[in-house]
Amino acid sequence: MDGVVLTGLLQVLGISMVPVVVVLVWTRAPRAWAWLVPRLPHRTPPERPAHPPLEKLAADLRRLWPEVYDPRPGTRMAKHRGVVQAYDAHLAEVAGVLEVETALLDLLETSLEREAERMRVEHALALAGLVWQVRRTGDPDRPQ
Repeated sequence: MDGVVLTGLLQVLGISMVPVVVVLVWTRAPRAWAWLVPRLPHRTPPERPAHPPLEKLAADLRRLWPEVYDPRPGTRMAKHRGVVQAYDAHLAEVAGVLEVETALLDLLETSLEREAERMRVEHALALAGLVWQVRRTGDPDRPQ
């Protein structure tokens, strides 16, 4: 056989086999996929943390701390108590993240025991390396 004839014959054979291959793939693909998927390595999604990032919690404490210990003149008592409650809630959350034991939220809001526990937790968090107690600067309404 001549090389040109053989090439032409192979081209015709290849072109005529394309529909057969397409139909076979189309009909066998679901079974092949069902066989292949269990054999592929699966990556489990990472677990979501149970708490916000420590940086965000520390930023919240930095925002609330001056309002707790140095409220602006004219701040209403209800607002100040709300800020103190939020601060205590954040302190308790950070203490839980850093594994510092606390009963801060179990004590009465206005009790001296709660004040003492707040100070103890602040000290324990400072010993754990958390820095959040910063004074505001540049505020003309506040004495430095």
